[in-house]
Amino acid sequence: MHFSFTSIIAIMATLSASSSAFVIDTYSGSNCNTIVENNVNTWDNTCATWPKGFKSFRIRTWGGNHQHAYFFAPNNCGSLPDAIKSGYVDSTTNDFKLNTCYSFNGASANAIASYRG
Repeated sequence: MHFSFTSIIAIMATLSASSSAFVIDTYSGSNCNTIVENNVNTWDNTCATWPKGFKSFRIRTWGGNHQHAYFFAPNNCGSLPDAIKSGYVDSTTNDFKLNTCYSFNGASANAIASYRG
């Protein structure tokens, strides 16, 4: 089998992209009802604020090994120990499972961070 240089670069980009972000769906209800946004892609070593808060989420795509998610409210991207929920979002732990609904005990998250840990 022969691969061109362009094919190899495309394959490498695809593999690195899929291992450095996790993807979630966010919901306005605490029981993963009423979608806020589908396919929220959170890259490793980033923190982002959402214009609309969300009360629950489902992991759709794992992040890379030892990728840790942090969810914040009400102060956007805050101090990691002050996150309202956190855990590994990779396939090697059981902190969060794919397609399972997670909530924040009535709180509404407005920011998500992701770091390797």
